Amino acid sequence: MRVSAPLSSGQQRLWTVSQLDGAGPAYNETMAFTLRGPLDREALRRAFDALADRHEALRTRIVVEDGAPVQIVEPAGHGFPCGFTDVAGRPGEAAELRRTDPFEPFDLSRAPLARARLLADGDEDHVLLITIHHVVFDGWSRSLLLRELGMLYAAQVSGEPADLPPARPYREHARAQQDWLTGAGPAPHEAYWQDRLDGVPPVLELPADRPRPARQDHRGARVPVSLGPDLTARLKAVAREHGVTLYSTILTCWFILLSRLSAQTDIVVGVPTANRGAGGEYPDTIGFFVNTLAVRAELPGPRTGAVLLKQVRAALRGAIEHVELPFERVVELVNPPRSPAHTPLFQTMFAWVPTQHDLLELPGVAAEPLEVEHAPAKFDLALGLADEHDGVTGHLDYAVALFDHATAERYGRYLVRLLDQLATRPDADIASYELLDDAERHEILTAWSTGPRPNRRPGGLVERFTGHADATPDAAALVCDGRTLTYGELDRRSTKLANALRTRGAGPGGVVAVLSGRSAELVVAVLGVLKTGAAYLPLDPAQPAARRAAMVEDARPVLILADDIAALETEGDEARTPVTTGSGETAYVIYTSGSTGRPKGVAVTHHSVLALFDQWLDRFGATPGEATSAWSSIGFDASVHELLLPLTTGAVLHVVPEDVRPDPAALMAWLREHRVVQAFLPPAYVRWIDEDPARVAGLALRQVLTGVEPLPDAALARFEAALPGLRICFGYGPTEATLYATAHFGPRPSERPAPIGRPLPGSRLYLLDERLRPVPPGVVGEVFLAGDCLARGYLHRPGLTAERFVADPFAAGERMYRTGDLARWLPGGEAEYAGRRDDQIKLRGFRIEPGEVAAALLAVPGVREAAVLVDREGEPRLVAGVAGGGGRTPHEWRAALAGRLPDYMIPSVFAEFDRLPLSRSGKLDRDAVLAHARAGASNDPVNTAAPRDHVELALLRIWRTLLLHTAIGVSDDFFDVGGTSISAIKLAHAIGSELGRELPIRDVILHPTIEAQAALLRTDRPPEGGSLIEFRRGTGAARVVCVHPAGGTAFCYLPLSALLPEDAGVLGIQSPGLNAGEEPLPSVEAMAEEYLRLVDPRADEALVLCGLSYGGLVAHEMGRRLAEHHPRVSVVLLDTTPTDDPAAKAAIEPVPVAEFREKLVRFNGMYPGIDDAQIERYHRTYNHNRLTAREHDPGGTAARVVFVQAVGDGADPGTVSASVEFWRRRARGEFEVVPADCGHWDMLESDALPLVAKLISAELAAR
Repeated sequence: MRVSAPLSSGQQRLWTVSQLDGAGPAYNETMAFTLRGPLDREALRRAFDALADRHEALRTRIVVEDGAPVQIVEPAGHGFPCGFTDVAGRPGEAAELRRTDPFEPFDLSRAPLARARLLADGDEDHVLLITIHHVVFDGWSRSLLLRELGMLYAAQVSGEPADLPPARPYREHARAQQDWLTGAGPAPHEAYWQDRLDGVPPVLELPADRPRPARQDHRGARVPVSLGPDLTARLKAVAREHGVTLYSTILTCWFILLSRLSAQTDIVVGVPTANRGAGGEYPDTIGFFVNTLAVRAELPGPRTGAVLLKQVRAALRGAIEHVELPFERVVELVNPPRSPAHTPLFQTMFAWVPTQHDLLELPGVAAEPLEVEHAPAKFDLALGLADEHDGVTGHLDYAVALFDHATAERYGRYLVRLLDQLATRPDADIASYELLDDAERHEILTAWSTGPRPNRRPGGLVERFTGHADATPDAAALVCDGRTLTYGELDRRSTKLANALRTRGAGPGGVVAVLSGRSAELVVAVLGVLKTGAAYLPLDPAQPAARRAAMVEDARPVLILADDIAALETEGDEARTPVTTGSGETAYVIYTSGSTGRPKGVAVTHHSVLALFDQWLDRFGATPGEATSAWSSIGFDASVHELLLPLTTGAVLHVVPEDVRPDPAALMAWLREHRVVQAFLPPAYVRWIDEDPARVAGLALRQVLTGVEPLPDAALARFEAALPGLRICFGYGPTEATLYATAHFGPRPSERPAPIGRPLPGSRLYLLDERLRPVPPGVVGEVFLAGDCLARGYLHRPGLTAERFVADPFAAGERMYRTGDLARWLPGGEAEYAGRRDDQIKLRGFRIEPGEVAAALLAVPGVREAAVLVDREGEPRLVAGVAGGGGRTPHEWRAALAGRLPDYMIPSVFAEFDRLPLSRSGKLDRDAVLAHARAGASNDPVNTAAPRDHVELALLRIWRTLLLHTAIGVSDDFFDVGGTSISAIKLAHAIGSELGRELPIRDVILHPTIEAQAALLRTDRPPEGGSLIEFRRGTGAARVVCVHPAGGTAFCYLPLSALLPEDAGVLGIQSPGLNAGEEPLPSVEAMAEEYLRLVDPRADEALVLCGLSYGGLVAHEMGRRLAEHHPRVSVVLLDTTPTDDPAAKAAIEPVPVAEFREKLVRFNGMYPGIDDAQIERYHRTYNHNRLTAREHDPGGTAARVVFVQAVGDGADPGTVSASVEFWRRRARGEFEVVPADCGHWDMLESDALPLVAKLISAELAAR
């Protein structure tokens, strides 16, 4: 007969996962064998059936009964499906079946959750595939199944009974476990796990080849891992020496590897255990017994391999001692942040897997195991090894969504390398263990980190310029403000200025400040200063005066050139004065922001500038007479490239007018007009072009330099494609590395951020770990720059120079610059920027890369620009600045990103712009983005605590019933307020039962707030609620009726209802007209009549009619009608202030929708995603009720009236006294006035709320 039993905890987890992911094959367990010899197919089929008869798990299915999943065991004789396919002569079909059969999903509600398929290629050549769902099967079961299948087959062939011991039913284990969990047994285990896993990081941030998707898709693949007999023997010797197992030894190196890859020192790994009872009570039972232990190792600070071996041994022993507590209960206790993007507590696994000795033995048939392609990714990485006769061997399973095959292979090699070093040097500090071998290290340091040999051209900056002036004096050199200067004129003017500056002290070793707008005089000044041998300090007139003053004070220039440049020229003669300027002399000083707020001057040498120019000329060449442009501010280091490169190559420099600079469309027209061939464009302008590549039609551009901020590689590729012949240089480097030290050329059609490329000729790019070792590909390291690109240092700041310009460990006697930036090597040797070390975003324990979030935003239709920042003012939160957002609400933004990003990566605040704000240097103005975000967030029209409509209220009731407490808000996470996976199943069942609409368990878990679940239910267009809302049922002896204010909703009374006596029923009345298809009632009197019908007062109950503001008018009218035959009624008016003044009544007019929205937020009617039609109904209801108030004249009443009057700051004394008199005149019974120290609209949300609750409670008691 059919038997029902509870699920074990492990089964509950897998069943829940199956509901999240649908009927996927992730938990299919498959075995495959070749069978050669005379196989009795019918005997094999009967053997499978007999196996199912012996083991209840093989005829079990899972269904939901009364809101909880249970297992149903079908009676013996149900059978084990064993399909047969003749593939003789069709090898392609056989291969396809071997590939696809393991991926066929099971429906867990249909038994059996197991199947076999026999592929026949002739009478004596077969392939047997056995697939069983993990929910009824585990690793131990595999060995058991193969042994018993062979014995049962032999019995079928021989006709003799199989000598097998009875198999205990799996359901006995499930029942025993559930009984144990409800008793006192779990308490010490729970205490251990709560303490051991307190504060674990929510996710292990391994360096992946692709961003983590919003949800696990379980696509996996596998790479082999082999230690070999020699290394295995050495590891066993080390294990014996230190009193640990081989497993623990390998686990230790697995911890080291994960820590080194992730740069995290707190690591949790999943370790599966057989868990068949302390006494081995179920040795011969097939079923899902395995429990998973969350083993934690903390690796901060120095420690030897031997010390870590003991630490891991202790952690593993402690976990095994508390193995009885199911993993599912551990997750509930620790309650880590949940995300559908990854598994909770750990994302990697290490297990001993069944060995090849677990063979299928069929008499007369040779059975050999076959590799199965099916390797689903239950985790990011799962290491499975076995100790075979020829050494430890196995595999590393990886998530295809995250990792490339080559990356997984590399990780496998790193593990073997770490194990080798642990076996060789167990007493060495684990930080000294290398991941890279010598060949890999050499390749990274030479082929990847070192730029090509530079090709140096003769002459310095001044010599190169004067050479062109001498050769082509009449050629145009500079075009600015409609004026053109030839090379000869520019040479003469700059020479005269240089001679005048010399007489005033300018010369080698000195600094001359240049304060000038975008003019010809600016260019003359720069050349004139260089001709003296001094360095120029550019001062942008647009910079704040205080900053300019600080720069001058710090630089101590010998002169400051300002508006008197042209006049000063007249003081000098035209005779050139030869000056020998060494390549190591400073060419210019540019100030950058300092971390302390004090700007620091970067002194850059002539050598570095010439090296930058020479590499450009090697790649792009130069044609004298071609037009170039200067867009940048003089205070931005890109101006060095824009001003001096063309003048040292014979080009024509066109200075972009100030009024053209901020307008990309105007700039394109200007570039088109002047036929500019070479230009610097800020990234924001490249994004603008990418919106419509046709914007560059007609341009003559052939070379574009850009950089400064990240850009999608595809944007660069589309730009190049839009202008045939265009070549883009995407440069990276701080001011300390002479504008840019690496570059990316040849962009690809990828929406990922463009790489920062490779080092320029003569430069070096190192990505190093904390011990200044090269990091492996994919691993984030700090960027260090070295070689020709390096600046001399910080002007007058030797201490800071020594701190940031440190010794290069890979080039004796040379320096490298510590940038503070982070990057990773991509396959092939380009580097990808990964943010700044001091600006890494870590929220709620999750490490977040802003570029990844920005890329997801750019994929949202209509978005042109995106930047992601962390706002650290108050509680840190993620902020997105977007251009082209289309006026989305925060809810709509989050919904747009939900399918692209894990929930923890979705920004909290979205700030929309027409264009993202930029600084004068073309960089993102971060302060402007954050200021706009803060201003917008403060006006975000969404409440987050109490329900705002019938759907949310109904869900709140269900949650409270399930979770047995009332302190729940609509934005609270189900699991943070006591929910578990099992109660989530019950919640889904309760929603279906009570609301009549199904919400799948998947949606309940993936959308774990009342707010989010209500949004899903609203999309189904559920029947809208009526006017009467039951906040609390009570015992029936007393009720409180809360009448809506003018806005029509009654949810503003929810905080009040929570403070009233528990035995009192609490009702809210909403205004007809709020729901689609309803019409409002025409008057206060009509409302009172209808609301009394809805309430249906009973003569024996105490009844309090309560109303805030307008609601008091209706409550008063209800009380007046009821008082004649209901002596136990009282009316509580919450600052209801009508008037008898005709002029004041006439002044009551409809309000505009903007003012109304503010009121809707205050009185809990606004929820995320509310549509315009609903807002319009609310608005119409509000104005209608205002007009009925104007027409209503309250009559006298015999009911007791309590007038709670707001008398806080701002209350008008005249109005206060007039309102009291208004109600006193209409009182025919008891009348009481209670002052409340609050404002009119604060009556239900301030310190006055307890007062109101106390008064109503007293009224109930007195009635």
